Amino acid sequence: MVNVLGIDVAKAKLDVVLCNEAQQEHSGVFPNTAKGFEQLQIWLSKRSPGALHACLEATGQYSDAIAEFLHQAGYTVSVVNPARIKAFAASRLSRQKTDQTDARLIALFCQSQHPEAWTPPLPEQRALQAMVRHLHDLKAMRQQEHNRLASGVSAEAVVQALQQHVAFLDQQIADLQRQIRDHLDQHPRRNSSAISSTLSRA
Repeated sequence: MVNVLGIDVAKAKLDVVLCNEAQQEHSGVFPNTAKGFEQLQIWLSKRSPGALHACLEATGQYSDAIAEFLHQAGYTVSVVNPARIKAFAASRLSRQKTDQTDARLIALFCQSQHPEAWTPPLPEQRALQAMVRHLHDLKAMRQQEHNRLASGVSAEAVVQALQQHVAFLDQQIADLQRQIRDHLDQHPRRNSSAISSTLSRA
């Protein structure tokens, strides 16, 4: 049995559960920072000296750095669509919902499902992912402004300000969409599957 590490990723911290070859469980919490990653590696070296398969959900920018760190440290890493973990939890009728139980669930998922190994994206994929995330953010901001306009704002100055902001966001979105198309044209079919994955996860 390979040592398995389940990681529940949040913006500020990592909740982890380690299931080792001796069927022992260890849990811990570490900052989601470069220093926290080093603390986690020291913690692992004391409890998991053999091969390790780490598994975490794809949570965008919050999970990228720890996945990269563990991969560079020589561990097998799987970055899994959260829908797969949710379906696994449903199959086990898991009702508890805490960061530690989520980390344990991810570890159990890794043990039983053996998810495929993750490899870090190429630089062009990282750039694309960043652009797509920003596009989503801009669209969300534009929708918020549309919602404010639709709420019945009566002050003319506020209406004008909202309309100007929407027009600005429209231009930003159009410009970014053009940049994404140009980026895809510059990096065509060679990485098409990885680019598709980036777009679906961003």
